[in-house]
Amino acid sequence: MKKAGRILIFLGIVFVTGHVSCSWNIREWTQKIPYLENFIKETDEYLSQLEQDNNIATSKTNSKERNKTGKNTPTKNLEIPAYLTDRPEEIVRHTAYTVSFNRKHKIPNWVAWQLTPERITGKVVRSDNFQPDPDIKNGPTANDSDYRRSGYSRGHMCPAADNKHSQKAMEESFYFSNICPQLQSLNGGDWNDLEEKCRKWAKRYQCIYIVCGPIINSKKPKTIGANKITVPEAFFKVIMRHSNKETKAVGFIFPHKKQNRDIWDYAVTVDEVEEITGINFFSKLPKNEERKAESTYNLQDWN
Repeated sequence: MKKAGRILIFLGIVFVTGHVSCSWNIREWTQKIPYLENFIKETDEYLSQLEQDNNIATSKTNSKERNKTGKNTPTKNLEIPAYLTDRPEEIVRHTAYTVSFNRKHKIPNWVAWQLTPERITGKVVRSDNFQPDPDIKNGPTANDSDYRRSGYSRGHMCPAADNKHSQKAMEESFYFSNICPQLQSLNGGDWNDLEEKCRKWAKRYQCIYIVCGPIINSKKPKTIGANKITVPEAFFKVIMRHSNKETKAVGFIFPHKKQNRDIWDYAVTVDEVEEITGINFFSKLPKNEERKAESTYNLQDWN
């Protein structure tokens, strides 16, 4: 949509101003390139804002529908963060999750999905067939050899157990674009505890919105494998539930080390996670709802 939009706008400007002529030589065209680059950048920003505004309008419409039904029904794309401009980002939508892939680190910037009871009560079994993501076009993802004898497990961001409703979704959850190097003590420990808690919340609230991913602060982070897969220094997860009555959100920061603590020891506000990661979460909510939900959290809202 964005590409088509900027082409149409450009052609319109060309038609009105008569900038393009068959008599242009190579030097004249080259002189126009900086102008075109700025034009495309500004047009992308404009179209991104239009898309975000449209999503906010959709969110408000769906909120009205919830008011009519009294149900916490899923809202399309509410879990998707705002576009990133300070790091490489390739966004790919899979059956059950969306990934923002970072070609520099070869791991996701974030992975986002909606979790409902239907997605966790299916009968599809875990595949354990880890594969490069065929939909990633800008650079390679990891492969199995990168993890062998590395000391790190292949840590899911969107868990396999959140994808029991679909064979395709289960298979896609094992794409390396959804995986980060993770100590097994964290992967199978406190991180797993929060994943299980999220599934309980999904059953209780019917739908929750989740975004998680790595935290990388070092300019020269540790890497593993021939493909130099970045090892995160920590991991984040933000969770939000949204109904006609209220919007509640909570964040978590997990240092990348062996620990055995209550998950609430890792809890923070979503605003704090945004400050640490530089990612704008739940930006499609009406602004007053977003500010209120992200500035505080209460354990009683989730217990």
